[in-house]
Amino acid sequence: MPIVSADLKEYKSSNANSDGAGISATEVVDNTDNNLFTDITGDEASAGGTEYRKVFRKNNHGSLSWQNVVSWLQSQPTNSALSFGFGVDHADDADGAQGNMSAFSANAVVAVVSDGADTRQVTIVGEDASGNRQTETLTLNGTTEVVGSLTFSKLYGAYVNSLSGSRSVTIRQGSGGTSRGVIGINKKVSFIWYGKRYSGGSLVNAEGGDMASKATGLKHGDIASAGNFGVWYRLTWPAGAGAVTATTTQVKSEGDTAA
Repeated sequence: MPIVSADLKEYKSSNANSDGAGISATEVVDNTDNNLFTDITGDEASAGGTEYRKVFRKNNHGSLSWQNVVSWLQSQPTNSALSFGFGVDHADDADGAQGNMSAFSANAVVAVVSDGADTRQVTIVGEDASGNRQTETLTLNGTTEVVGSLTFSKLYGAYVNSLSGSRSVTIRQGSGGTSRGVIGINKKVSFIWYGKRYSGGSLVNAEGGDMASKATGLKHGDIASAGNFGVWYRLTWPAGAGAVTATTTQVKSEGDTAA
């Protein structure tokens, strides 16, 4: 039997309020009030604010891979803005503020460097110059910059294979280039936001652009049977916002099935 919509489920992450860590067994129930974000009170709306949530979309088909999966932000909430980004199914990916990447200004190789003795591996995830998903794993050499061989047009994120209680890692655009993200001390990942956000009271594109169509969406590749992928959400609203509602919001994921 082919993959059908009933095989594709969304689950909360295991932190309280689904604000980080690995996949849980709690499903996000569609078309249900407060199914992910809680109500924004009048005082919160008046002050302006930001909230983070992390979810996982899972292929529950018994044998088939969900192929060529792409996610994009199809519609925005009311009086607020939603952006989304790359997440890792790991307990240590637990801080939405690690969405600290900025976009590449041109196609470039990636360089990584630590701020001290460090031999961890860093995996870079993004797109090549043709818009195809690609990954590259680099091994840190302390404070000596390590330059990759693959050219990236767009980054989704970068993650380390283990935490460090003393070292942070900088991701650069090209050798000796501009810093585009930092994996902090005791942090797992740095990633970039796509969608919309509020800045100075105005609605603007998120750091990586709006990703408002499948053609420009975030590519997850093939998701094996029982496999999943993580998605971070960031909800922002300006000071003095009216009633904040997410009932109009839709982040859509679509892929192919072999049967």
